[in-house]
Amino acid sequence: MLLRGIFSLAAVVVAVSCNAAAASTILVDSSGSLTKSTIPTSQNLVALLSSPGTPNLFTNSNTVSIDENIISAPGANLEESGLLGSGIGAAAAASVAGSVILTGVTIADVEAGLDGTRHGRTLAELFSSVLRLGKRSKPTSLIIAVQTDKEASLDSSEVEGCVQEIFDSVAAAIGSLDELDDYFDITSTTVTSSEDVSKIMSSAQSAAKDAAKPQGIFGDIYKQIQKASDDADPTPVAEAILSCNDAYSRASRTSRAKIAAWKHRVSRNLMVNNFGSQAESLLTRTLDMFDRDTMAAAGLTRAGEQRLVIRNKLQSRLEGILESLFDDQMALLEKMTLKRFQLTLLRKMDKDTDVSEFFENNADALRSAAFAFDNTASSLEIPSLSLTKSKAIQDVNGKLNNALLTFPDSPAAKIKAMKKVEAAVSKKQQPKESGGSISAALDLVAMVRPDGFGNLQGFAGYQFGQHSVTVGVHNDADEPSVIAQFGGVRPPFLRVQPKLKLDVEL
Repeated sequence: MLLRGIFSLAAVVVAVSCNAAAASTILVDSSGSLTKSTIPTSQNLVALLSSPGTPNLFTNSNTVSIDENIISAPGANLEESGLLGSGIGAAAAASVAGSVILTGVTIADVEAGLDGTRHGRTLAELFSSVLRLGKRSKPTSLIIAVQTDKEASLDSSEVEGCVQEIFDSVAAAIGSLDELDDYFDITSTTVTSSEDVSKIMSSAQSAAKDAAKPQGIFGDIYKQIQKASDDADPTPVAEAILSCNDAYSRASRTSRAKIAAWKHRVSRNLMVNNFGSQAESLLTRTLDMFDRDTMAAAGLTRAGEQRLVIRNKLQSRLEGILESLFDDQMALLEKMTLKRFQLTLLRKMDKDTDVSEFFENNADALRSAAFAFDNTASSLEIPSLSLTKSKAIQDVNGKLNNALLTFPDSPAAKIKAMKKVEAAVSKKQQPKESGGSISAALDLVAMVRPDGFGNLQGFAGYQFGQHSVTVGVHNDADEPSVIAQFGGVRPPFLRVQPKLKLDVEL
């Protein structure tokens, strides 16, 4: 009776063990060998892609196996140890599933960029597989589960943008023009507890119920991916394209600081010293850095073509910025030249009373202004971008001639002429004495220069007899050009300038 009970208990244990083994079916073993081509159930499958060796709230697996409607597979690793280490098992599992969950992703992976991690290789192998199989009738749900120990904010757009970049790189490597939205509906979420795992699994199972029918059976897809990897694996090409994108970002960041400094200087109406040579050097240095970092991609057919596209994008971006800075500085130089020329004409207005003499005597001033513009514009030229001074010089010469011809009728000239007339009328004729006379007059001029940037200027005066007092206010103490005139220090708050006038008649 005791023996019969022991044998009965042993039979129960064996039966339970057999049922447990039957509950999970291994499709691909840890060596990468296909053990079963057909899946017991092919409806409503959820692919759980794990990351072996990484702590995971989801289950980790070293084989491709199926348990009810969940097919588990290990993702790729950076060392590519074995067939499954390249990610082909995960790609095959996800290709037949109605929804996919990528697990083992950490916040550090997101911050560093998925394209340079083992998850990026897994996604690249998956995208390569579905692009070869073709589109389904509707996109498959792809959930990126980012695991963290505490509540952390996740920038979903950053994750989805990185996934988009990986897909575009694989598509370019294969030569496909398809879009990611045609194949997958991407979502990303954080995982901190078993409750989050249950929610994600429930969401994935709901999405799998409405998923489109897969493009083939598991065994055929696995063999197809394995054969494609042996013949011409697009994953290295995709990785080379991703490295080109990284090199583009690095080159852009390197040039950004210098360009920002130039833009800030130009925005304050200041010229960049030796802009042409500096811009030429920056463009050459940035492109050389990109070429050096992407040299390995030049030897791969698809990657080499995409490398040229990315390089042209970097070059066009830099050239566009430099051209804009060149145009802004040329316009600023033209404005400064015309302003200085008009001030020169105002200073010489007192000497030339005859109109013909005025034009003849100011021809030298016109040539000097044109020469100064030519000399400064030479330092702005970027010959490699065909940014030269020739057109600007023609425009400035025409505007200088026009300024000279129209100067007598300009508002500034009329105001100065009116002041001369007023001064002549207001001047009183002193009676002559037989023995001669000496008359003295004191003019006191005071200027107050408080803090500001020159947006307020005013004068007040009082005259009693031959003496006068004039007080002016100009809030330009913080103006960079004013500080530069005083050798880098602020101008004095109050400046008093007395003037003694002696009128001697003999």
